[in-house]
Amino acid sequence: MPEAITISPSTTLLKSDQTLPLSSTWFDPEFWQSQHALTGTGHGRGAVWFINSQFGKFVIRRYRRGGLIAKFNKSHFLFTGQKHTRPWLELSLLEHMCSIGLPVPRPIGGLYVLNKGFYRGELLTQTIENAIDLFDIIKAGNSHTLNWYEIGKVVKRFHNEGIYHSDLNCHNIMVDQNGKVWLIDFDKCELRTQDTQWKQANIDRLKRSLDKESNLHSHFTVSDAQWRTFLEGYHG
Repeated sequence: MPEAITISPSTTLLKSDQTLPLSSTWFDPEFWQSQHALTGTGHGRGAVWFINSQFGKFVIRRYRRGGLIAKFNKSHFLFTGQKHTRPWLELSLLEHMCSIGLPVPRPIGGLYVLNKGFYRGELLTQTIENAIDLFDIIKAGNSHTLNWYEIGKVVKRFHNEGIYHSDLNCHNIMVDQNGKVWLIDFDKCELRTQDTQWKQANIDRLKRSLDKESNLHSHFTVSDAQWRTFLEGYHG
């Protein structure tokens, strides 16, 4: 479990990696910009910043709300206890998955800041070196270079360990330069008892994401044969 360190009455630091001199400033993009270590930004389930520092390469993700509520509340959540905060839950799950050898980003730490019964949270993980997500690979017209059988096998590994990924899509599966397949973004994910229903729902969600992107981008193509190979890897 993460180590909780009280920084102030409103701010709590959560440490997963005890080897780094982690502090609350590590979650501030402006701090890294002042160190000339901020290399880019992105969007996932929240705002994302990429860091290349003397201590290593990291990703900061600020938790954001979705749906209609996001129109008037973008990044604050009701506080019901430390162990129910988004960074605590995701760090704990990442630590567990790392301990059993699943291919996920190495957890570094988290932070949450309280304000009038609500909190804002951030997560810090190690960058997966030289990795590209399926979306970018396929959009570039390179779906034929992917090992769809291996992708299916990796998703099956997570399911065999009871890992439910609440947003399994082509943006959250990455492949590095050595062909290793990784899963990322475990916000609102959890351990579940073995059940074919949620596993199939995960597979269906991934297929819907591929179909959706295919409808949006003319060069985004996954053939029926490639999807069948994915399923063979999953069921093999």
